[in-house]
Amino acid sequence: MKVGIGYSNGEDACVAGQQAAKAAIAQALFGQPDLVLAFCSGRLDHQEFYRGLRLILGPEVNIFGGSAIGVITNSQLSYQGFPAAVAVVKFEDNYCQMAIASGLFNSPFNAGEQLAAALPNMPDASLLLLLYDSIKFAGSEHIAPVMNPSAPLLRGLEMNLSSVVPVAGAGLLGDQGFGHTQQFCGKSIAQQSATALVFGGNLTSYIGVMHGCQPLSTQRYTVTGIFGQYLYSLDGKPAVEVIDQAFGSSTWRQRSPVSKLCLGIPETDSTAAASENDFSNRLISGILPNDEGLILFEPDMHEGMQIQLMRRSPALGRVSARTSTETLLQRIKQDGKQPLFALYMDCAGRVARFDDNEQHELGQEEAVEVQNLLNNARIPLLGFYCGVEIAPHAGKSRGLDWSGVLIVFSR
Repeated sequence: MKVGIGYSNGEDACVAGQQAAKAAIAQALFGQPDLVLAFCSGRLDHQEFYRGLRLILGPEVNIFGGSAIGVITNSQLSYQGFPAAVAVVKFEDNYCQMAIASGLFNSPFNAGEQLAAALPNMPDASLLLLLYDSIKFAGSEHIAPVMNPSAPLLRGLEMNLSSVVPVAGAGLLGDQGFGHTQQFCGKSIAQQSATALVFGGNLTSYIGVMHGCQPLSTQRYTVTGIFGQYLYSLDGKPAVEVIDQAFGSSTWRQRSPVSKLCLGIPETDSTAAASENDFSNRLISGILPNDEGLILFEPDMHEGMQIQLMRRSPALGRVSARTSTETLLQRIKQDGKQPLFALYMDCAGRVARFDDNEQHELGQEEAVEVQNLLNNARIPLLGFYCGVEIAPHAGKSRGLDWSGVLIVFSR
């Protein structure tokens, strides 16, 4: 596998697509790519950006990706303006199989089944990269957005795959207003879709998960009132009041999405010395009118579920990003593998300009830790800011929030 990375940041979407594609081809030092991964700001005209890519890359190569809050490369960490990034990939002793499912809007589970049915049996599969549209109904000033849940999509996929393969990926998000997302699906652009790329051949995929939240206390709460992504009560009391009391004030409500706190789903029954890795975090998108309840980003909680309140820590996020990346690179070295390409999917809430927990300047966010370490190791990097991150965690692949997922393809 050989890779070239390109970047652009311009309002003219067609020109931006051409610039990013040209830069990627120039870095790649090879001819026609076998696969293209491309992500662009939700503010860009996706049709025009895609047209610009095609003008440079031609009509035959499959292009996958879509909307992103921002992008990350070896030299850029960009979420302002109109950022876009492209990776052109040339396979050598490895390959990729692809599947596309429509109808995510109607049934995420059926979309997962559709993806699995379209994929051939691959005994040498090392990774399934899953991308899907996070937004089911776009939000507005007075209407909360409705999300496509990752859990049934993953369940439909994994229950029907012909072989066991690690699943990692992301739910795409194009802007902080939760507007509609779009996907590049091979040779078309679509909405309410899911795509799967399965990599095989002489390829090993190493996956690292970065967190950055720690329990506010050891106290656990039982979900007692919930409908979809709307959480109304904990322990039989209004959820907003419960969190006000636990946090000591109502200041956590001042920003949407909520940046100071999130909800943690514990992976074990024990509350003793729980670490950040013992939880799947869930972002709070906002507060319902009249403080009636919480709007969750990922609608996968149910009545009777135990949760904990998690305090977000940018400092811990940077430490987690650094140590997780270092551990991953050390594992690759110990296994005698050669790293070829890194793909980083980072929660959109982790960008510095949405951090109000501490003085935090642009360039100090946790993604810089990943960027610096990969640059030192001379590994090509493509990253993007998304809504939901997917990775194997606590025994199975699942959707995560407030996390970063790093994949390093190696041979």
